[in-house]
Amino acid sequence: MRKIFLLLLMILTISGCGSSGDKQQTIKVGTLTQLNTTPEQAAKYSGGGEMNFYDNFNSMQMALSAGNINSIQTYGSVAKYMTANNPDYQIDETVSLVDNFCCAMREDDVDLKNAFNAAIEAMKADGTLDALVDKYVTKFDENPIAVEIAHIDGAETIRVGITGDLPMLDFVLADGKPAGFNTAVLAEISKRIGKNIELVQIESAARAAALTSGHVDVVFWVVVPADDSNRPKDFDKPEGVAVTDPYYQDVVVNVNLSSLTAGF
Repeated sequence: MRKIFLLLLMILTISGCGSSGDKQQTIKVGTLTQLNTTPEQAAKYSGGGEMNFYDNFNSMQMALSAGNINSIQTYGSVAKYMTANNPDYQIDETVSLVDNFCCAMREDDVDLKNAFNAAIEAMKADGTLDALVDKYVTKFDENPIAVEIAHIDGAETIRVGITGDLPMLDFVLADGKPAGFNTAVLAEISKRIGKNIELVQIESAARAAALTSGHVDVVFWVVVPADDSNRPKDFDKPEGVAVTDPYYQDVVVNVNLSSLTAGF
């Protein structure tokens, strides 16, 4: 009887240790705030785990470094920039989500939206967009320089909100000057629609408020799902606004700290 008791005790002890060691860790993922959904809703479409929204790119990087999140969910081109500039970052996996990048205007700015659409379609047709992607995304310079937007004498000026939260797509240099792909696209759009563009830096999470309040006339960027998943088409689209045709497309990936990967 004593032998049977000891055997049962050993089984319970081993079983208890195993269940404790096998307890699955909740993976915490950080991403930029989406404008028309919640972190809980976003988690359903992003590969599981606990989703955490951040108002800007810097606070998200700080959270990763501090161990408050296990990974950053961002775009492939942004991940490429991150890993090229910091050896502690590594791309963990593709999330199998693809997004289209669009511009957002207030719904009543129909003429402005049509003008942007015409410019975007012409840039696709004549190869300009492909050339800008090749220069600023595919072959990006790790030491970027500012992109100048030419001034058109006597032309109307529109205010465009940029975030700096998606390097090298939406990027602002340390001296406050805009650079990267989005700025290059805007410079080309400005020439084609015959309007001056004044760039206004805003936080990613403030895109909706900046647009609907009239602080800016255009938000450069919002994203719309390009895949056939069940994600809502307006998860990042502010209410009461219209979006242009897409000017860029990118895949969603996770970026981890390489020194911590083994512990995930």
